[in-house]
Amino acid sequence: MLLIFIVSSCDDVALKDEQKQDSSNGIMPQPLPNNNYFITEMDTSYLERIFLDYDLVNIKTLDSNIRVRLAYADTNNFLHKNIYHGLRNAYFNCETAIKIVNAQHFLKIENTNYTLLILDAARPHHIQQLMWDSLKMDAYYKHCYLSPPYEKSLHNYACAVDVTILDVSKNEVLDMGTNFDYFGKKSQPVFEDYYLKAGELSDKVIENRGILRKVMVMAGMKPINSEWWHFASFTKEEANKKFELIK
Repeated sequence: MLLIFIVSSCDDVALKDEQKQDSSNGIMPQPLPNNNYFITEMDTSYLERIFLDYDLVNIKTLDSNIRVRLAYADTNNFLHKNIYHGLRNAYFNCETAIKIVNAQHFLKIENTNYTLLILDAARPHHIQQLMWDSLKMDAYYKHCYLSPPYEKSLHNYACAVDVTILDVSKNEVLDMGTNFDYFGKKSQPVFEDYYLKAGELSDKVIENRGILRKVMVMAGMKPINSEWWHFASFTKEEANKKFELIK
């Protein structure tokens, strides 16, 4: 696989971001009804202070056109709880942030109206424990969709992103066939051919998922078979050696 890194360091991206003007000329689009795809408020969460202590990078400081709507910063998630307490920004370690910025670049080549919409990013280990304890589900099935605290998640190393695609010309998220955090086989890429043949996933859904996977993989992010939205920059073994667990 040919891997091209358009950006080589976080300092390079920050400098370029200062030198160029945003395509919106500093004017943010209006938010979708009942959604917060373009939140611009400052963070009020204690989590941001934790992330900064670990020298993590706010992705918006590298590419202000990437959109962020953290699913666990409100109650519209599988736990029906706001567990991020006002967090508004998506944080990653520098190497992961660079790959996501490059994925955004490749996505813009695919379609200038498309942008990445980040749904989850760095997640402290104590939040992982809270999520595991709060999810009332048989342990076997729970393990399919949520890393148990003793195994740790790549989100706990700021090495993973949950992401989809937003069409800014329509203010619409592309149809991926299921919602984010859908607990069922239809959300699993490994079953896409089955559900396509069964008529339960459309050609357009498969195309949209394919675009997302294509740009993420080109940037060096790895997909998984159980969630169309989840991508990681390193394996757990690599992350454990390279990065500090965010407690």
